[in-house]
Amino acid sequence: MQFEAELAAVVAVGGWDAPRRIVELCVARLPVTGAGITLMSDADRQQPLWASDEVAARIDELQFRLAEGPCVEAFTTGRAVVVADITDTRDARWPMFSSAVRETPARAMVVLPLQARDALIGILDFYRDRPGLIAPADLAAAQRAADATFWSLLGLRPGRTLDESGAPAPDDDHDPHGWLAGAPLEHVEVYQATGMIVAQLDVSSDAALARLRATAFVEDRPIAEVARDVVERRLRFSDGVE
Repeated sequence: MQFEAELAAVVAVGGWDAPRRIVELCVARLPVTGAGITLMSDADRQQPLWASDEVAARIDELQFRLAEGPCVEAFTTGRAVVVADITDTRDARWPMFSSAVRETPARAMVVLPLQARDALIGILDFYRDRPGLIAPADLAAAQRAADATFWSLLGLRPGRTLDESGAPAPDDDHDPHGWLAGAPLEHVEVYQATGMIVAQLDVSSDAALARLRATAFVEDRPIAEVARDVVERRLRFSDGVE
């Protein structure tokens, strides 16, 4: 619960260094050696955003250059990929990547897609310097970190366009990553809730929206649903993270 509370605090504060802070939290709190975040629009179009160390950066560079590996699979399938030993020659899923990654200390890997509903914007990947599967509780915590990463990245969108579910609206021809640009936030209830939170906490609209995102993350609900609770006065914000 402490780890989730720390993640919620990062989402609430937001800012351009939020992805870095999430990665640092994961490395400090989870049984992983390193981690990285990469934005993707398809398997061969990516933008590395943050890596905890040179090994994590190398892992991401290798598989995206080779167009294969657990990160590519997690993005294309939209499902988590857990690997006990990426160098195991009996695993023939990614032959070129598995051969190349032997030059690094990485052994076990966990890769999680960054997504909400039908919106998929990239991956959060972890490596460990020893083989072995991650425990179920740690995998669940890593998934919450992926959720927090998604919401933090959403807060960096210049346009913050959302659909009815509270997920990023579909991209267009000028927006290969989908979430990177768009028109102003259009969901009326989110606008209204943001204004009410501004009045309740005496904060900026950006800070109020960040608090709304943090609550959606903690409660694992669409942001529009949380906003409706605020508008209909079923939820009121105080000085603490809701």
